[in-house]
Amino acid sequence: MRILESISFDLMIPEATLDHIIRSAPYRYKVFEIDKRDGRTKRTIAQPARELKALQYWVMDKVLSTFPIHGAATAYRKGRSISTNAAKHAPTRFLLKMDFKDFFPSITGEDFEAFWAGRNGIDLSREDIVRLKKILFWNRRREGRLVMSIGAPSSPMLSNILLYDFDKKVQAFCAKKKVKYSRYADDLTFSTNRPNVLREVEIQIAEICKRMEHPKLQLNPEKTVHASRGGARRVTGLVLANSGEVSLGHARKRLIRAQVHHFLAGRLNPDEAAKLRGMLAFVNSVEPAFIQRLRAHYGTAEIDQIINP
Repeated sequence: MRILESISFDLMIPEATLDHIIRSAPYRYKVFEIDKRDGRTKRTIAQPARELKALQYWVMDKVLSTFPIHGAATAYRKGRSISTNAAKHAPTRFLLKMDFKDFFPSITGEDFEAFWAGRNGIDLSREDIVRLKKILFWNRRREGRLVMSIGAPSSPMLSNILLYDFDKKVQAFCAKKKVKYSRYADDLTFSTNRPNVLREVEIQIAEICKRMEHPKLQLNPEKTVHASRGGARRVTGLVLANSGEVSLGHARKRLIRAQVHHFLAGRLNPDEAAKLRGMLAFVNSVEPAFIQRLRAHYGTAEIDQIINP
């Protein structure tokens, strides 16, 4: 495959124009900040320009889709969700949650090149690998290097691909210890019915991260959590009930009931109503029985009015 010729042919962009876009691709981003969930810190979003986003989608379809993603990776994959990620751990007694610090920006263009260096038999020139790197990575100017951006459509798939070896090593260790493992982006979750094993896991994961050269990821110790059925257990925002099921949790259900009430009273604007519609779609994928309880309380026609306006 010759990247320049292939993209030019598929997207009907002259090669000279395409070459100019690719050379300047790491700078073709709109950068802004949003509040993190803690309400105190900001998250930097770098959104690619329209012409660059088209190239990223092409790379996802023609190049990235040919690489494997480990079964433990549950984020950004068709047929998988935060619900399937949490459900894996619901039946077990003991839980460990760990988190990567600055996940996407920690993955760099150098990591991408190192990944290709280990892929023998793939017919891509050095020049084309550099082109792919420029298409996929953002130049965060304060650092002067290419990093994965939060906002590029290619970043989720690419992160799963580049962490395949990490997931493989972690899964192999966990299998020996009879521990379940899943990763939802930067959230690592481990569970078992065997007491005291998860302390070993915590130490081993830190050691695996320390030894990894590409990508070089750091754990956030402030977000490491051990839990058991004696206390609250949450995985990717969902509650693991002692019954072995996944639940939305009481607080979220109260919020949804309040929003449904406000909608039926005509107090939600169109944007708020659309947000509620999305929330109910999420509820239906996680805890469909709650949708049925809403229908029983407010009426089937009323709930359908929200879901299918």
